[in-house]
Amino acid sequence: MIKSYSELIEKAKSQKGNKTVAVAMANEKSVLKAVANSVKEGIVNAVLVGNKTEMEKIAKEQNFSLEGTEIIDTNDEKEAASICVNLILEGKAHFLMKGFIKTSTLLKAVFKEKTLKERDVISHVAVLDIPGRDKLFFYTDGGIVEKPNKEQKIAIVENLISVATSLGIKNPSFGFISPYHGFVEEENLEVIEEIKKKYAEIKLSPSLQPMEAFKNHDGLVVNAIEECNIITKALTLFSDTVFAGIIAGTKVPICLVSRSDTDKNKAASLALGAIFANRGEK
Repeated sequence: MIKSYSELIEKAKSQKGNKTVAVAMANEKSVLKAVANSVKEGIVNAVLVGNKTEMEKIAKEQNFSLEGTEIIDTNDEKEAASICVNLILEGKAHFLMKGFIKTSTLLKAVFKEKTLKERDVISHVAVLDIPGRDKLFFYTDGGIVEKPNKEQKIAIVENLISVATSLGIKNPSFGFISPYHGFVEEENLEVIEEIKKKYAEIKLSPSLQPMEAFKNHDGLVVNAIEECNIITKALTLFSDTVFAGIIAGTKVPICLVSRSDTDKNKAASLALGAIFANRGEK
């Protein structure tokens, strides 16, 4: 079981299976530098799709090397997204990363290929290394579904389970966020009933407050996107929490990083993507 940021990085470095990321419109400074550093550290291999001239200019100005990466030159977002998806289909890349491209453009290219579809709902899963915990914490959804309904919650929990188990966590313990002790949304009871039909060993609580979850459980499921964003931002801004995040629900994970993310956060997201992409391999 992977318990920390350092173990996440080491697992990505050591695994023999899939670890090549295709970066759509990689000519974005923070993304390009993060990928180049991760290639240098052996966390991932990379195919950079985007404006080659801009990439080389950024690397020169920021004093880092693109050595060890493959570059495919294009200045068109839709073409870049299509190229990245084709790299996945051809087995030349194993997960995706968003660069200087609209999220909707990249996702549209992914959804166009039915073979890449895993569930009807995609969601963002945050994986946090929080000071004071002896294992990672999983938090969702803070990036895709604003206020999920019952069916979306079921898919979000399934996505969460798939990410957690890919990191070696057996029978993880999750719960739905609650504003105060004992408060339960009836819909969440129905979600749990459906999840139990497929994942009998999963421990899923209908009512958890954040502190209780952080102390005693593996993860937390929110009822609205703001609930996840507020807490994760506070943890990363006011503590030494390391944040990794991917979009799950497709057969290939998609990494999204922010310009404000630390180097650790970006490396962690790439490592998470590499490990999750390799989840079906032995």
